[in-house]
Amino acid sequence: MVDQPHKSPAGEWTYFIKRWRRQLIDQKYVAPLLGIIATGGMVMLRGLGAFQVWELHAFDWMMNHRLAELPDERVVIIGITETDIMRYGQADVSDTMMADLIEAVKLQRPTVIGMDFFRNVPRDEGYERLQKIFDETPNLIGIAKVVDDPALEAVAGNSVLEKKNQVAASDLIVDIDGRIRRGFLFPSAAGDRILESLSFRVALEYLRSHDIEPNPEAETLELGQAKLPPFENNAGGYHRADAGGYQLIMNWRANLSFETFSAQDVLTNSLPSGALRDKIVMIGSMQSGNADVFFTPYSNRPGVIGLLPSHGIEIHASLTSQIISAAFGQRSLIQTWSEFVEIILIASAATVGIVLYRLGRNDFHRVKLLSGALIGIIGVSHMVLMFLGLWLPVVPVSLALWAAPVITRLQKINRLQTLSQVDELTQLANRRTFQEHLAQEWQRSLRSHTPLSLIICDVDYFKCYNDTYGHPQGDECLRQVSHAIGNAVRRPDDLAARYGGEEFVILLPNTSSEGAQQVAKDAAENVRALQMEHKSSQVSPFVTISLGVTTIIPQPDISMSTLVDTADLGLYEAKRRGRNQMVVRLPWTVGS
Repeated sequence: MVDQPHKSPAGEWTYFIKRWRRQLIDQKYVAPLLGIIATGGMVMLRGLGAFQVWELHAFDWMMNHRLAELPDERVVIIGITETDIMRYGQADVSDTMMADLIEAVKLQRPTVIGMDFFRNVPRDEGYERLQKIFDETPNLIGIAKVVDDPALEAVAGNSVLEKKNQVAASDLIVDIDGRIRRGFLFPSAAGDRILESLSFRVALEYLRSHDIEPNPEAETLELGQAKLPPFENNAGGYHRADAGGYQLIMNWRANLSFETFSAQDVLTNSLPSGALRDKIVMIGSMQSGNADVFFTPYSNRPGVIGLLPSHGIEIHASLTSQIISAAFGQRSLIQTWSEFVEIILIASAATVGIVLYRLGRNDFHRVKLLSGALIGIIGVSHMVLMFLGLWLPVVPVSLALWAAPVITRLQKINRLQTLSQVDELTQLANRRTFQEHLAQEWQRSLRSHTPLSLIICDVDYFKCYNDTYGHPQGDECLRQVSHAIGNAVRRPDDLAARYGGEEFVILLPNTSSEGAQQVAKDAAENVRALQMEHKSSQVSPFVTISLGVTTIIPQPDISMSTLVDTADLGLYEAKRRGRNQMVVRLPWTVGS
C-alpha cells in the first residue's frame, strides 16, 4: 500500500518550525535568545542537582585558599590521645581519667567546659566520683545523641547532667560527598528532646557570661550582632539537602586552627599560666583510630596526598567559634542569595559571554577574553566569600559564561550550514539541497521499490510581472509564491525547493501519481488564493503557476535525471496548453 500525502497537525507543525528556525537565524533577537537558552539550561541543570558536588568542592577549594587566620584564643581543645589513655592502663577513656581531667581543668577556672564523651553507663570504679564532679560543676556541658539514624542510634546523656539541664546534642551533619559543611544549632525542632547542639550550647553559656542573650522578639534567631537564619535545602550550592532541625553553613576558621593541649599537659600541670582561664574548653577524643573522625573542606590540603580527617571535637570547636565570633561582630556567617538573584547572576554571566564572543577578533582571542572573565568570576567569588561570607554560585555562573559563547558558535555554524542549504530569498531549500535530497531518495526508492514523485512548477508570465511591477515587487511575489507552495508540503520527508529563477520543485518520496497530483493541485490553489494582482498575465488577473508532475519507481536501468526531465516535459506541456494548469507526464509517455 503506497502512502498518500495527507494533511496532519504534526506535519504542519514540523513545517512551521522549520520555517521559523530559518527566519530566526537572521533576526536581531538571536543573541538575547541564545543568552536565555544558556541561562535556562544552567538553571535547569542546577535545579536537577547536576552541579551540587561541583559547587560543594568549589566551596571547599575557596575555603582552602583563604588568608591565614590567628587561632581563636577564646576556644581551647583538650584532645585525649592514645598516649594519654595508655598512662591509665585502659583501652578507652576511663571514668577515673575523665574525673581527674575535669578536676584539673576546673582549677584553671574556664568559663564553660564542653565534654564530647558519652558517660551514661559506668566504665570503672571511678564512675561515682565522676557523677559527683558532674553534680558540682555547673559550667560543664555533656552530650547525648538526639537523631536516631542508621549510622548511629540515639544515645542518652548522663543522668546527673540531664537532671541539671547540662546536656547538649553531639549530632553532626554529613553531606552527600561525605564531608561536613553544616552544623546544628538544634538537631531537632520538635518532640520531647529539643536540645541545643554542643557547639551552640557552649557558645550560649560563654556569651551569657558577656551579657549576650538570644533576642526573644526576633523573627529569626538573633544573638548579639548576629542574625542566624536557618539553612534552607537549596541554599548555596545545595540541592534538596536535608534541612531538618536548625542548621548553619559553617564558616570554617582556616585549617581548623585552635590552641590544643593533650590530657597529660593538663594532668601534669604543664599548661602555660592562664591557658584555660575564662575560656571555652572543649574536651574530646583525638585518637587516630577513633570512630569520631570526619572529612571537612580542609581534608584536601595542598601538598598532601590523600584525605586528612578532622576530629569531632575540632568540628564542635569550629562551630562554637563561628557563633561567638558572629555574635561579637568579628566574623560573618556564610550567607547565600535568593534563587532569583542567583538566576540574575547566571543570566549576567551568559550575557557577558556573548558580548566577549562578539568582541573577539578570532577564536584564540575569544578564548583569552573568556578565560580572563572566568578568572575574574572565580576571584570575585573567592574574595566575596573570604571577606563577606557570601557564597556565590560559582560553578553555574562560570559554565554560563562559556556555554553562551559555545551556543553562539554552534548557532553561527548552523546558520552558515543553513544558508548553504536554503535559498536566501524564498527560505526554501536551494537547488543544491534538492539535488542531494533527490539522490538520497532515489537510492532509497531503488532499494524499497516504492514510487518517487516530482512536481516542477513555474510562475506564469513572471518576466512580464517584473517588467510591470519592478524587481523588488517581483522578489516579494516569489517569496509569497514559495510560501504558498511550501504550505502544500505536509510530510517531513517531502521537500519543496527553489529550482532556479521563478521555478520551484516538490519532491515526494513514497508517493503515487494520484498523491502527487493532489499536492500539485493544493500548491496551485494556494497560489491562486494569494490573489496577487498580475495585470500582464494572459491567463488570469492574478498570479498563477503551471505544473508538471511525474512519478517513477526507480530501476537500475533508469537514470535519476529521467525524473527531472519527465517532470520538466510536463511543465513545458502545461505552458504550451496555455499555462495555469497541471500536466501529468509519465516516463513511458516520453516522446509519444
